[in-house]
Amino acid sequence: LDVTILYDTKVKAVNTGKISSGKESITQLRTNCGVIDVPKGVQVLNAAGAWVPHLMALMGVYAPVYPLKGYAMSVSANDILSKSKNLKPEDLPQRIVSDKYMYTSRLGDEVRITSVGEFSGWSTKPTPPVEAEFREEAVRQFPQLEQYIREAKTKCGHRPYVSDGILLLGRVKEFDNLLVSCGPGSNGWKLAMGSGEIVERLISGQTEDDISKDLGFDAHSFSPAGRVRHSPLFAKLCRARW
Repeated sequence: LDVTILYDTKVKAVNTGKISSGKESITQLRTNCGVIDVPKGVQVLNAAGAWVPHLMALMGVYAPVYPLKGYAMSVSANDILSKSKNLKPEDLPQRIVSDKYMYTSRLGDEVRITSVGEFSGWSTKPTPPVEAEFREEAVRQFPQLEQYIREAKTKCGHRPYVSDGILLLGRVKEFDNLLVSCGPGSNGWKLAMGSGEIVERLISGQTEDDISKDLGFDAHSFSPAGRVRHSPLFAKLCRARW
């Protein structure tokens, strides 16, 4: 299939219309780069991470998704080994290392250390006491890398967290062409492929009952029904607060 990726494109408004079934149907996305028409029969997937509720609110819909600020730092394995005569490749993490505080992964040359989930609105600036604790925990787990951990830059990003901790995954019942996939929090890598398969099956015409039968679990448990609600007034209040 052909894929077109539009960079630096922000959805500013969503045009919808009623269809014969009484449901809404998305017809246009209005962006800072112009209008994107949504032809009849085309499905729209909202997978905008922590910004899912922002897009939903443009349609008068409330989604219980919140930005969970995650902390991360990266150090270069090659840089460490070139500067330190005392460290050998086997002294560095070679695979995923995790405990209840830290999650470290090796991505080629990069040793990536992550931890902490902080509710801090939409700020992506590290909170000094939290950042200090993050570094201390990283040093505790990898004391041989203390010098490089102290020097590494901390980066923060938003993890989409659903209020009940369960994925929002499926069709939004008020619309005939809108699906949502959101809410893994810090488990995005673990759940991405499975979530993608469910979305593909739904777009291809399968029902949640079909998926449950084929895959052996209750796909209804992830449904946005009852959690994502059409609530124009509350959506407007959320937009004003953001």
